Amino acid sequence: MPEANAKTPMDHLQDALEELGRAREKAGEDVSASIDTARERIADASDELSDRGQGALKDWREQFGGAADDALRELGRWAIRAQRSPEALAELSREISKREAEVGG
Repeated sequence: MPEANAKTPMDHLQDALEELGRAREKAGEDVSASIDTARERIADASDELSDRGQGALKDWREQFGGAADDALRELGRWAIRAQRSPEALAELSREISKREAEVGG
């Protein structure tokens, strides 16, 4: 189990940017320009990693959303098969018709 105080990769990138900022303050003009370039590259990489993470998260949500729909559909089938009387099936049929109208089906 990860430690509660464990740093994330984003925390490490932020620390690196802060360290570069401190080094820039102490460096000469040529070195400062190189540090600025390095900081920009780190910031760009951080943004790209964040964007990739958000894209992956969106994909997972879409996949799990579809899986939830499939599971609900299967549960509905089980509920229908579990009925033991024509009255119960008729009631379920009415509920299905009502729900179809609600969702636009």
